[in-house]
Parts: sequence; structure tokens; C-alpha cells
Amino acid sequence: MRNRLTRNAFITLLAASALTGLIPATAHAAPATRDGMAECDEPYDRRETVLSVGQRLTPGQKLTSPTQSTELVMQADGNLVLYALGNPGGPRLPLWNSATYGNPGAYATMQADGNFVIYREGGSAQTGGGIWHTDTYGDRTDTNPRAKLDADGSFRVIGRRESEFMGLHFWSHNRERSTKVCANDATHEYRYRFNGDWAQSASVWMVIQPDNNLVIYRKSDGKAIWNSGTYWAKYYAMELSIADDGNLRLRDWFSPYTVAWNAGTGNNPGAYALLQDDGNFVVYKADGGPGKGGALWASGTYNKV
Repeated sequence: MRNRLTRNAFITLLAASALTGLIPATAHAAPATRDGMAECDEPYDRRETVLSVGQRLTPGQKLTSPTQSTELVMQADGNLVLYALGNPGGPRLPLWNSATYGNPGAYATMQADGNFVIYREGGSAQTGGGIWHTDTYGDRTDTNPRAKLDADGSFRVIGRRESEFMGLHFWSHNRERSTKVCANDATHEYRYRFNGDWAQSASVWMVIQPDNNLVIYRKSDGKAIWNSGTYWAKYYAMELSIADDGNLRLRDWFSPYTVAWNAGTGNNPGAYALLQDDGNFVVYKADGGPGKGGALWASGTYNKV
């Protein structure tokens, strides 16, 4: 498609409404759970579910990630939505959407020029009618254009566009991270989490929403059971990380000293946070953990799942 559509923002609003009324808990840690010591950087899984050039997602069709953690759904209302999957037959958590609802019959397609486009019903590259795209079209011939769901649940489009500073240009929704947040050090490749990143345990999802709120949802019914209360923070990029001193905090990536929320766990080098199978989010001392003790802070959600 050579008609250049207006470029959409990297992250759009969640399909669900943002939380505005919960108060962060300062609960004590839960009893020991069956969680193991999750690794900070999980092994990279190269599996992917692919929508190839010429293929479409028509209303009602979906892609499911190889690990069954997410699905990308072309809804009947014209909205393309990425959901986190929970219990079989249970609720799903919306992670991202194209904001193209109100266009019944719309479909998504992967084009040979490297662009992934949503067209109104009856539209095409030849006739127009595009309402959203990834802006990944280009002239490179050494790529394999495709839209895909990776094993970690992320939605990514590999196109043909050349980027002046970054090589091949691709589009991506942020991805799932491990259940463990570690202190900053040179050994961990994925130390930070940003808006759109999410994690899950057996009973809950945790997501940094586009409104800058960190929220824990239970899988049983999709209800929010804890949040950081930072929906008011007007930051471009919210970061969840643990400082060198062990303090878990949400801060502005572009202004590191602007902290919107913290767990008050400083003076504990090597501390880490763990999203547990019992639904509790806990900061432990470096030598602590489930069954060992050493909890410094917890969300108090172990009895809410």
C-alpha cells in the first residue's frame, strides 16, 4: 500500500477502563507458597505463530501464541485486540488494541510491502479504506515480512522499512516479562519493565497500564485486586525496577529521580520482587524467598484470588 496512513501511537489505551479508586496496600507477606525461585531472565523461546504475506484476520478470527499465553483477535466491531489468556474458559485481560472499533466487517492483513494494515470492509491496498497500520512498509528485499505472536506473548510485525538509526524497522507491542524483578546489575538483560509490559503467575496477571498504573488482576474473574495508585502520573514512560539498594519503585524513565511509587524496601542490596502463584507480589531480601522468609513488602493479595 502506497497511500501513507497517519502513524498511530506505539501504545494505545487498553480496551478496559483504567482503575482510578484503589489504594496501594502495605500488607504483610503471605504464608509460604509453592513458587520456586523464578529466574530474572528466562531462556529465549524462538517459537512464533505467524500471519504471512497475503493472509488475513477477518472478523472472529484470531492468532494464538505458541505458549497459549496471548491471542490476537479481529473483533466483529473492527477492533484488533491482544488479550492475555488465563484459565480455560475464563476471562481474558486486554493488553492492547488498535482503537478501530466502530468499523464492523474490518479485517487485518499482512502485505508484501511489509505493512500490516486494518481495512474497512471492502477496502484493500488497491481501493483504499485503510484505518490503521504499523508503518513498516519499505523497499528491503532481504526480510521475511510477517505479523506474529512470539512465545513470550508479544505481538510483533517484521516489515521491509529501513530505519536510519536502528537498521530494520519493526513494530511491536511490549511483551511479557518473567515473574521476578531483580536489582540492577550487568548480568540481567531485561532489568526494566515499561508501559504495556506484563507478567503472570498461576492465579494473577500484573500489567503496567498505559495510564501509568501498575495493576494486579486475578484470573478467576478478571477483577483488579491491587494497584499502585499511579494512574495520575503524567509520564511518557513509566518504569518498574528495583534500585541497587533494593527499593522497588515506579519512576519516570526520562527523569530517574521522579519516583511515583515505591515499596520502601531500600537498604537491602540484592532484594528482588516475585509475583507468586498465590497471587501475592512480594519483595524479598537477597537470601529470602517462599518458604525461607525475608519478606520486606507485599501487596497483600494472597487471600484475594
